[in-house]
Amino acid sequence: MRTLFRLLAIMGLATSTGCLLISVAGVAAAEATVCPAAGALDPNLPFYRPVKNLQGELKLGGSNTLSHVATFWIDGFKRFYPDLNISVDVRGSRQAVHDVRDGQADIGLLSRTIFPEEVQSFRQTHGFDPTVLTPCLERTAIYVHKDNPIPGLTIPQVDALFSQECRRGGDKHCGTWRQFSLSEPWAGEPIVVHGRTKDTGSQVFLQQAVLLGSPLREDLQTHRTNIEMLQAIAEAPNSIGFCGLSYANPGVRAVPLAFAEGEEFVAIDSAAAARGRYPLVRQLQLVVQHNPQGELPALQQEFIKYVFSRLGQEDVVKAGFQAIPARPARLALDAVGLGVSR
Repeated sequence: MRTLFRLLAIMGLATSTGCLLISVAGVAAAEATVCPAAGALDPNLPFYRPVKNLQGELKLGGSNTLSHVATFWIDGFKRFYPDLNISVDVRGSRQAVHDVRDGQADIGLLSRTIFPEEVQSFRQTHGFDPTVLTPCLERTAIYVHKDNPIPGLTIPQVDALFSQECRRGGDKHCGTWRQFSLSEPWAGEPIVVHGRTKDTGSQVFLQQAVLLGSPLREDLQTHRTNIEMLQAIAEAPNSIGFCGLSYANPGVRAVPLAFAEGEEFVAIDSAAAARGRYPLVRQLQLVVQHNPQGELPALQQEFIKYVFSRLGQEDVVKAGFQAIPARPARLALDAVGLGVSR
């Protein structure tokens, strides 16, 4: 449990907007950090039972990262309902809440913490808050060139590498790899830092969870996609960047991480990471317009039940992400009126 509480603290959940609003998401993140093994599924996850005569159109929209998982959910769901029309509009996390608010999407795909202004705008439009559910998690990697020999980094060191203000107390002048005790020819090489655009879910997560709100370095080289960023790192040995584990390519290496100096470094794809020892895990979330006084449309109900079922969580693993355990899955279903009695 000590590891769990430290992880929640480093993810910044204590300062998330609206505890009641994202309480289900928070529980999901907490319990999913103690999964028994990489790729393992909780045997107590709900079963999905298809219904008859399901019709309609379902629109999903938002995060690029979560859209990858969503394609697996859609393919699995349509095995039961092949005639349904389900689409995904990938416009980034910045659009997820607004598109649900405005009726342009039935389910928003959000890969960062929901912003207070998004909640306020949604409430002003509909008279109630958006419902945010966490169907899966993503371990975030710090990537270097495949030949970079650095054995690991602590969270304060990651902060010092990417932030302007180093609020975790690290060295404010991470100029060359010598500062991480690398020998020649690496020692004298300048560190080139790569990232995404400011409104990207992965970048918002890094700023909130690791940099404690500090602006990123002014010399950060930004990229439109994670694939583009990792390709740049693969081509420049002195580079470093961050994104999810599923984007790795043979030209880069994910650096093992530790919470603090003196602690054991944990590789992102290790059994220890699956047991909750890896420091950087972010929530991938669904945003829905659920009026507490009413019910979701039938198609949304069935899709959400599928996502939080064993089949839906198998899809999460197939997509290269981390599944959630049964209890937070059932809490998520309860939050939209789809508990076991349904």
